[in-house]
Amino acid sequence: MYISGVGKTKFGVLQEGLHELAYAAAVHALRDAGISPKELDAVYTSNFIGGPDAKQLHLNSVLVSLLQCEGIPAFRNETACASGGTAVFQAVHSQYSNILVVGVEKMTSASGKENGMTIGFAGDRLLDQEEGLIFPASYALIAQQHMLKYGTTLEDLALVSLKNHENALLNPTAHFAHKKVTLEDIKNSEVVSSPLRLFDCSPISDGAAAIVLTKKRNGDRDIQVAASSVATDSISLVQRKSLTSFEATKKAAKEAYIQAKIKPQQLDVLEVHDCFTIAELVAMEDLGLCKPGESKEWVRAGKTKIEGELPINPDGGLKADGHPIGATGVAQLAELTMQLRGEAGKRQVKGAEVGLAQNVGGVGGTAAIHILRK
Repeated sequence: MYISGVGKTKFGVLQEGLHELAYAAAVHALRDAGISPKELDAVYTSNFIGGPDAKQLHLNSVLVSLLQCEGIPAFRNETACASGGTAVFQAVHSQYSNILVVGVEKMTSASGKENGMTIGFAGDRLLDQEEGLIFPASYALIAQQHMLKYGTTLEDLALVSLKNHENALLNPTAHFAHKKVTLEDIKNSEVVSSPLRLFDCSPISDGAAAIVLTKKRNGDRDIQVAASSVATDSISLVQRKSLTSFEATKKAAKEAYIQAKIKPQQLDVLEVHDCFTIAELVAMEDLGLCKPGESKEWVRAGKTKIEGELPINPDGGLKADGHPIGATGVAQLAELTMQLRGEAGKRQVKGAEVGLAQNVGGVGGTAAIHILRK
């Protein structure tokens, strides 16, 4: 499969509704691919909380209606924050030749209390929600254990946040494209769930992203999907043997490297699921970029900056590009496609030819890994 078109709206606090965002990203991707809706064989949509928040489910039919390509198969996918990645996985492994994948979320119209409740749906109802184990608390536990086991510090978490905010300033569609965030801002931000502070957490965002997948390569700008894999784990932290590693990421990554016939050392750029800063450190280790406990050394040395040895989240990541849940996994692949095309502008990673995206649902309950090749 090849990615022949990409589209992305602005991420952030937006006036547009769910339908408008999905349509805008879809049209952008179709134009980029140079095909019309009538040429599509199937549509896959990715969305998490359109039901409780926007009071709209069945988005697959909604999008087909908006694009006026009725009659073709259309599907809606939901696997929490991994919805976008798993929608692409299903599309890649399908029988169809021309496929549109659209991820979308409208989150900012709900109250903080409502968002807290609906986002919590991604955890275990009995073991997590009813015991008050919300996601910031879950990732705080992971951070605490990583610190105890490997000597990771608050400063390391702050450096991850700073790097991603610096990258977002180069990305005109990022949630934080307009806001310069300093190291002092990060260190002085409020504690959300110790040791995580406000700037260790991804924001509540609206937005949509889309890609067009084709069986055949139609031009020089088409980027190959060299690997597409998904793995799952137990949903709650209380069922895990380790709090410093996500088994689903490790299993999906292992399969992806086999499919692409590469090793982690051959990657040029990555998009990882940094819903919280600690998640980026854990991802680096689970993806085999470095040994367990060594990710902090990479961050301290600046290896993951755009100009570093192995750039991670050049668009700002979930932390600063934004995290409209259903759109995130698709947006990661749109970013990698632009990077491998050499079309990422001021945030372009020089010489990028192979990229990897990691999209995680819940606290590691689902992991989707894609490897793209120029």
